[in-house]
Amino acid sequence: MFVVLTVQREEKGVLARAGEWLRGPLEVRRKSFLGNGYYHIIDHTGGRPHWELLSRAVGKAATRLVIAGEEEPPRGSGLRLYDPSVFAGRMSAMAGVQLLREMGEEGRRATVALVDEDGLFSWCAGELARRCALLRVYTRRPDRYAALCRELMEGLGASLLLTDGPEGLGDCLFAVSPAPTGVWKLPMPVLTVDHSGIQGRPTLNRLEPALSPELREQLPPGVNVPLFLGAAWETGLRRFPLDMGVCSCRADGRLVDFSQVPAFLSPRIKA
Repeated sequence: MFVVLTVQREEKGVLARAGEWLRGPLEVRRKSFLGNGYYHIIDHTGGRPHWELLSRAVGKAATRLVIAGEEEPPRGSGLRLYDPSVFAGRMSAMAGVQLLREMGEEGRRATVALVDEDGLFSWCAGELARRCALLRVYTRRPDRYAALCRELMEGLGASLLLTDGPEGLGDCLFAVSPAPTGVWKLPMPVLTVDHSGIQGRPTLNRLEPALSPELREQLPPGVNVPLFLGAAWETGLRRFPLDMGVCSCRADGRLVDFSQVPAFLSPRIKA
């Protein structure tokens, strides 16, 4: 269960103040998305949000907050924005899979990199290795990949090679980094999560899921789509499939359609 907050700023006339007195400043609605429940709280305010009231209203969900808009809870309020890190990592891997699929035969012949320093995203390696010629993995926890290497190479004929450091990834077509890293560079396009220090040529992040119009209509207005989906996917009882694909991303901060990403790979393919 998570909470979506909408801060609705409005000039308070006599009728508005009377309505707030009757219902209170917080309007709470129980909603559902793909079978996963959440609360949508609308804060009717003409000034600052009612953070104290909101903290008491959300209770145990105080660290599962998604805000529609630019507001952020102040320090000491007990409220914290939700960070769907597992969902973000899996979306970055699925973006890599989508890119390989759209490249066709060139994707199947490609050597691709996975940066998984802590060895927490072997699932991503399994998805990528099935769709390219060779997957090179940089991780500081090779023990977490031992069983997967055997399974992929013996059971599926997929090729996976662990490297001792980032320098072993230099000949890859592109890289996927499903978790934040420190500040370092790779000489290739890098699909990564937001707020990570890794840099590519270019860095591709801010992945925007491609949702049908019917699903978009179910989202609270103004909500950040990846954050909302991540909260629903990680906290809900029903894990919906991550097959919606990616429609756009940021390339070094510039908004691009995801269909343009293969153009960033062309120089490396020709080389």
